[in-house]
Amino acid sequence: MQFFAITFVVLSFAGLSLAKECPKIVTQKVFDVTKYVGLWYEAYRSDIIFEIGSRCVNATYTPNPDGSVAVWNQAVNLLGDYTSIRGTARVKNASEPAAFVVTFDNPIQKGDYNVITTNYADYALVYACRTIPILDVKLEFIWLLSRTKTMAPTVVNELKKILSDMGADVGSVTQTEQNC
Repeated sequence: MQFFAITFVVLSFAGLSLAKECPKIVTQKVFDVTKYVGLWYEAYRSDIIFEIGSRCVNATYTPNPDGSVAVWNQAVNLLGDYTSIRGTARVKNASEPAAFVVTFDNPIQKGDYNVITTNYADYALVYACRTIPILDVKLEFIWLLSRTKTMAPTVVNELKKILSDMGADVGSVTQTEQNC
């Protein structure tokens, strides 16, 4: 038993040193959450396991009195059923106002939500990344959000280039069906 424990610890540290790292991203420096709140449609996303087959994905953000933001994500899942989840987004650090941590209510889960850029009226580029050192993988979460159900190809390309220049892998970013 002790051999397995030692082996696990050694492999964990080996995995940590060999793991793919998340890129150093820069969030939008001047960020006004009051302009950001409202309805956003998911126009494009990366391959995300909890969204496989989802369509008609949207998020509604509402300001809370304590400065946090209420999150309500909705979608039609792979089976054609309507699904939704609610949560709360809080700024991680006041010096980086576009970097949030979102806590969802049921099931309880947390995740980063980093607004890389937005013009508030048309588009938002959101990114998060997690590493799993023991498996030598990184999980990238990319969302291209729009105030309408579509996004111009020129905007898509500009947003993908921003992330690519930061070192993110945009190869799996595909259009989200908005046919509801």
